[in-house]
Amino acid sequence: MKKKLLLALTLLLTGTLMMHASYADEVTVPGANANGRVGALMPYTRYDSETARLGGGATLVKSTNWKRMDIATQASKQSYIELPSNGSYAEWTMKTSANGVTLRFTLPDTSNGMGQDGSLDVYINDKKVQTVDLTSYYMWQYFSGGHPSDSNDGGPGCFAFDETHFLLNKPLHPNDRIRIQSSGAKGLKYGVDFIETEIVPEEIERPAGAVSVTDSKYKQYVHGKDYLKAFEEALKDADAGSKKLYIPAGTYELSGIWYMFGSDVKITGAGIWYTNLKFTNPNKSGGGISGGNGKHGPDDYCKNMDISNFYINSSLRSRYNQEAVYKCFMDVFKGGSAIHDIWEDHFECGFWIADYNGTIDYSNNLKIYNCRIRNNFADGVNFCQGTSNATVYNCSIRNNGDDGLAMWNDDYLGAHDEKNNTFAYNTIEFIWRAGGIAIYGGDGHKVYNNYLADMFMASGIHLNDNFRGPKFQATQNISFDNNVLVRCGTNDDSWNEDLAAVDVRGGVRNVTFNNTKIYDSPFDAIRIIEGPTDIVFKKTEILGASLAGQTTKYSTWEHSTGAIRLENDNVKFIDGLKIANVSSDKVGNNQTWPLWTNNNKDRAKAVNYDYLTDVSYKVPEAPEADKNQGGGLIDPMEGITNYDIMLKGLRWENANGNTNLKEGDQVTFKTAVVSNKNIPAGVSIGVRVTVDGKDSYISTNYKNGLKANQPIIITTNTTWTAQAGGHTIVAEVDYRNYLTDDINKDNNLRTKRFNVLESADDKGSFTPVTGGYDLVVTKILMNKKSIKPGDRVNFSAYVANAGDQDAPAGQQLGVEFIIDNNTDVITWSDNYTQGVRSHAFAKVTANGGQQGNEWVATPGKHTVTAWIDNYNGRYAGEINHDNNKFTIELNIPLEEIRFIANPDQPDDLGDGKNTNTAIEYISVRPQTKDEHYYDLQGHRYGTTTEGLKKGIYIHNGKKIVVM
Repeated sequence: MKKKLLLALTLLLTGTLMMHASYADEVTVPGANANGRVGALMPYTRYDSETARLGGGATLVKSTNWKRMDIATQASKQSYIELPSNGSYAEWTMKTSANGVTLRFTLPDTSNGMGQDGSLDVYINDKKVQTVDLTSYYMWQYFSGGHPSDSNDGGPGCFAFDETHFLLNKPLHPNDRIRIQSSGAKGLKYGVDFIETEIVPEEIERPAGAVSVTDSKYKQYVHGKDYLKAFEEALKDADAGSKKLYIPAGTYELSGIWYMFGSDVKITGAGIWYTNLKFTNPNKSGGGISGGNGKHGPDDYCKNMDISNFYINSSLRSRYNQEAVYKCFMDVFKGGSAIHDIWEDHFECGFWIADYNGTIDYSNNLKIYNCRIRNNFADGVNFCQGTSNATVYNCSIRNNGDDGLAMWNDDYLGAHDEKNNTFAYNTIEFIWRAGGIAIYGGDGHKVYNNYLADMFMASGIHLNDNFRGPKFQATQNISFDNNVLVRCGTNDDSWNEDLAAVDVRGGVRNVTFNNTKIYDSPFDAIRIIEGPTDIVFKKTEILGASLAGQTTKYSTWEHSTGAIRLENDNVKFIDGLKIANVSSDKVGNNQTWPLWTNNNKDRAKAVNYDYLTDVSYKVPEAPEADKNQGGGLIDPMEGITNYDIMLKGLRWENANGNTNLKEGDQVTFKTAVVSNKNIPAGVSIGVRVTVDGKDSYISTNYKNGLKANQPIIITTNTTWTAQAGGHTIVAEVDYRNYLTDDINKDNNLRTKRFNVLESADDKGSFTPVTGGYDLVVTKILMNKKSIKPGDRVNFSAYVANAGDQDAPAGQQLGVEFIIDNNTDVITWSDNYTQGVRSHAFAKVTANGGQQGNEWVATPGKHTVTAWIDNYNGRYAGEINHDNNKFTIELNIPLEEIRFIANPDQPDDLGDGKNTNTAIEYISVRPQTKDEHYYDLQGHRYGTTTEGLKKGIYIHNGKKIVVM
């Protein structure tokens, strides 16, 4: 018994030691630090409206009293720049280097609430460099009552500002001038709040062994521009294999919710400036990323996931009466998952972490960090329904239409209470409803070193018991440390109620605020009403309160707002309370000013404070890019002028190195690139090859430099699956325009036309196996060479027996033909019973279906899957049932295969080793004569005139007239 116990203990310890640490454990969140930074350290520098040089009729618009109907009240520091007409501009002088810009702007709504498009121009050092497209489609939510309206209902128009971000064609350097200027586009009046500039890092390359959503295997799942199914299939393969999924640079449209399932998978894009996900469905439940949703896959199977490095946007523009169900991230990300370096815009919420599907589970130890969570219709992040030990760290959260960061211990479906969540080192700005940080219950939570500024109709920090759940019943301690609140609070929120900068209300208890600094609150700085108990404030500073000069009569008689409104005796202010710059008692009925205690003098006397009458103070800003680390944009091309990058050769090869292609070949494209001057290492030289103006194949990872006049070979990273017929390819070097001073862009392109022959083996191919019979589909055929919408298409397939034994006769060889993976659109063949000999083929043709044996073609890109159906035990002895599917892509309308007369030959690129044999003047291989005849439409015929109709043909480059 002891030996068995020892063995069991050894195995347990071994398994524990070998267990992969969670992704969340890989990041260390610093603790509270009274001497540390407050807010998120982001890589950008902000240039605000008040620091701009204005011209052309531009004006600075301010709101000095925080009126709800003033657009400027929603701007940073309550001011923005109005650009009323053509030529009006705002200009800033750069303090740092940068090549990425974020622009916060305002643009008018339309009468139907759907918004409109416009544009502004960007100038650098007086030279126009680009035009930036803008839209107010997402903007403007109106509040005549507590809930928003999508069109103007006469109430305050919230969400008056939105953002866009863009890469500059040419980087900025210190002392450069960047100008945002109106061209008067569409006759609109524009507004600019600020710009933020930053150094954008290089693209993140594909990790070794990673599955990519653009691998050729997944093209069959791309419908038009919709990559949703391709994402799902690629993630399945990554989860079953390398545990790595890569989303390359580019924009990927997703038509619905991405239901994410996996364990220990690392999902990464090329970076937040390069990989863009766009959910295109504007309707309820139309998009977002859902983790472990049991209604759409294995329940709660989304654990220890690492998700990072891409930008996410949507087409949502309404909360749909609080029923949108359209969060950027929602449901369950359990087991120590980490979501980081994500930039998201325009969702119902940024993150809503709770389990409403299947058996309830919890996102324990989730970490969200280094994210930009912006411009959402409701919460930025809500840890809901039992989420515990979760963290939001070093994030920028702004312009959200409900709480910026929230913890709500909702007990729906029997969820347990929440414990030990953390909000640390975040910057929360421009929240236009509820509050910057909200806690609605739980225990052990920590909120520290956060910077909150410029709330509109919202508090900075608020706690209350308004919502369902255990609330604060089990609360022993919740702590707030080292938080800074700037211009927070309102006397008139969307419900026409009051909210102080720090607002504590109802059955809240056992909460400590330490080292809290409140600056320039337009309303009360602190309010504790309606029964909170054991609330402690330590080391508190209120420097500016009631600056809007407003009065209030919420749940008491009308009075002027002040520094603190206090209804409870069970509240302590200890270790120092400093107050300065509070507006006077305009009503004249407050006997305890600058406090309001309903004139309870004993309660006011218990609050020990120092009122500083002769003091000046500086309002702190949010942290900017760290300037103490010697950082800055390193431009290896600095000082290099008059250079000319040229694309001198273009070649294609199949897997065997052969340039004579046939359909089905996996084709690699190679290019020869040369420069007239040395190009230093570190410069990213990208090449893109586009086939027939549609699919592109790129190389982005060459950074080894160029020697003058010595070509190098750059090969695309992925392969093209050759399709029969004539094709045109266009290769372009520096397609991303990184080398902005290239003196001649015209020689960056090279175009070739070539043919891909139909496969000589028109039955397809297979890999022989041993041990029995194995049926595989090798080819799908159609009864028409050209197909247009409305045509009736009959499918056939070749089925091979790859095994070393015969498939017996007498059983049905059933094959289904499935369109777009839709089981409602199926035709089938079920009348072949002759068996299939070893290494032989059988041809089957659809003879039935749900609506006959033909498919009625519809326009667009489709997949056709032929599936050997082993239904009801047919061919049960087959040795492998997992290889019974074969899929092709079908584009409707489908043109008849056409070939190019006198196609180009591939260039000879030399040896590609930077030696003189890499020929500067690219030669071509001797052309092989094409003896076929072609008509003027490109149709190919035989090698003689026999059987040709009268007309003009091309043969060996010469015009031939057949009479």
